[in-house]
Amino acid sequence: MCLEIKMGLLANADRHAGNILVCKDEEGGNYKLVPIDHGYCLPEKFEDCTFEWLYWPQAREPFSDETIAYIKSLDAEEDIKLLKFHGWELSARCARVLRIGTMLLKKGAARGLTPYDIGRILCRETVNRDSEIEDIVQEAEDHVLPGSSEVIFLETVSEIIDRHLDKKFA
Repeated sequence: MCLEIKMGLLANADRHAGNILVCKDEEGGNYKLVPIDHGYCLPEKFEDCTFEWLYWPQAREPFSDETIAYIKSLDAEEDIKLLKFHGWELSARCARVLRIGTMLLKKGAARGLTPYDIGRILCRETVNRDSEIEDIVQEAEDHVLPGSSEVIFLETVSEIIDRHLDKKFA
């Protein structure tokens, strides 16, 4: 499920079967999935997130203990620093997507949600209807005063995500 974690976290809006290679592991002969074409990772908004893997049976399986530990270790601020170190200066809006995606993943995994449950929050059901995460971001934007810091905005998003997850998955 690491593929799903990375795609949800990076909000890759172009993740479909044509952008995932199936490769045979040289050591054990097992097959693994290798994502390619990362050109639409970290968009400025969540509006185009679509994940074909949502419809794979394993997306409805719980995260393993190892994966939960990995998710707990994620740190959006460290990832932003690492990207900057390697020459990627994220715009404020792209950094926001990374921070919120990481926040949702960590909160969802801590509540026992599956990749499917988390992915559905990120993806629109139809082109004309905002996704749940878009609604959450809009609600936060409506609640913070103009000129508020990004920290205040993200704290508001965090509270709204908690409320949303508690209500939806109680």
